[in-house]
Amino acid sequence: MDKPIKNGVPKSLFILIIVILASMFYYAVYHDYSNPEVTVKSFYNAYFEGNYETVAQNLSVFWGVQFMPQYMLMSPQELIENRPAIEENMAEFISRMESPDKTPDDMSIRILSKYTQREENTALVAYELRQKNKPIALEMALLVKEKNRMRILELMPIDQEQLGQLNGNNIAAMEESFKEILDQ
Repeated sequence: MDKPIKNGVPKSLFILIIVILASMFYYAVYHDYSNPEVTVKSFYNAYFEGNYETVAQNLSVFWGVQFMPQYMLMSPQELIENRPAIEENMAEFISRMESPDKTPDDMSIRILSKYTQREENTALVAYELRQKNKPIALEMALLVKEKNRMRILELMPIDQEQLGQLNGNNIAAMEESFKEILDQ
């Protein structure tokens, strides 16, 4: 007896498509460090846990230079090339500075995605620092791309008025200046 040939798409293909799409979403939201929001979230989660190696991995070498005079005479390209040594020194510096102060266990971060602005080499990310799930501070991070990964250059407190002034044109001028620095 001959079996009839089934026409159509195998049902397992639909499941495979759903799994692939879910995996891509998970990677983009939680592990894609070219995404500035992931970088900021990773930085603060590591900071709250006292994991200063991960904190340093999320910081720009340009941030670290301001605290390490031995690197101040290097060009931007030399700094990026010497990232492993600078990162190690940043982790040591941060651990020395933070060891006396213990971060409360109930701290968290909430990214304010509607204010995130991104260009090719720079980004601004606004976020709330929260304690016991209540907002205690508004801040903004300025990120710069180093070797295809966004890293935090500066963290600054902001208020509601400044947050309301953020629009899509805030980083266009910064993008140009950082492009010149990173292209040297």
